[in-house]
Amino acid sequence: MGLEDTIAEAIVMGMDELAGNPQKAVEAALDCQSAAQWIKQETTKLAIIGGAEMVVPGLHAFTIPTGVSYLLHKMGAISWGIGALKGAYIVETEAYSDLRNILAVWANEGDFNASLLEHLAISLEALRWALSEEGQAAMPALLASPDDNTTVRSYHILQKLAENLAAGDERGYAVLQAMAGKEDAAALLASAERAVRHLNTEVMLTRPLGRKISRRLASRLASRIGARIPARMIVGFLPVAGAVANAFLNVQTIRSMADSAEKYYDRRLRREHLELASG
Repeated sequence: MGLEDTIAEAIVMGMDELAGNPQKAVEAALDCQSAAQWIKQETTKLAIIGGAEMVVPGLHAFTIPTGVSYLLHKMGAISWGIGALKGAYIVETEAYSDLRNILAVWANEGDFNASLLEHLAISLEALRWALSEEGQAAMPALLASPDDNTTVRSYHILQKLAENLAAGDERGYAVLQAMAGKEDAAALLASAERAVRHLNTEVMLTRPLGRKISRRLASRLASRIGARIPARMIVGFLPVAGAVANAFLNVQTIRSMADSAEKYYDRRLRREHLELASG
């Protein structure tokens, strides 16, 4: 593994730690009426924090690391919230991660390329189908599908998510409850316990991001963080200008991440895709 790969993996691991709980992001986002409202709300919060980070000279050794941690946290939260508002089931497990995929899109300058992803985003309706007798009857044919690698991995992951829920995955069920409501989630769990079979889906360990994307991710995030140094220098002369500059950098970063998340979740695996592929 090269230096870029190591840095990129460290970034992904850091995001995993700092992004927080997907369930909380889902619940907060669903209080908004649209993804646009959610993005505006979270961008405003981050701009305020970014400005405050630079206001007090002499405390930057503390405020800048704290501000970077908050930025990484918000990059994760805003992404998951967008997914929930677009009807996607948020996938964050030890092996599979929406956030990792969104970072790959972000590192690719926001250009969506399915071949760079571990899997496609999965809609809540697709998961609902996979938890049913109809979906389980069709799943073996999907798992043997000749479709492209990313799509087939998505089928395998969908089945694994269904099996995990049926086996009592508490964190996955909490996200399901946040999205579908307690009553509907309980009905889906009951359906899963009746219908879901263990199909010996292959274990798919997390793949390296790839040297090209690793290099871009490491470079892009490093440039965003490094830009705080000039902002810190500005504060020494013009405190308000430094605060405005840092707020602007935060807004740029979070909006580009939100754009990548929208592209990722807009191309989610839907129920109609599964029904067509299995028909």
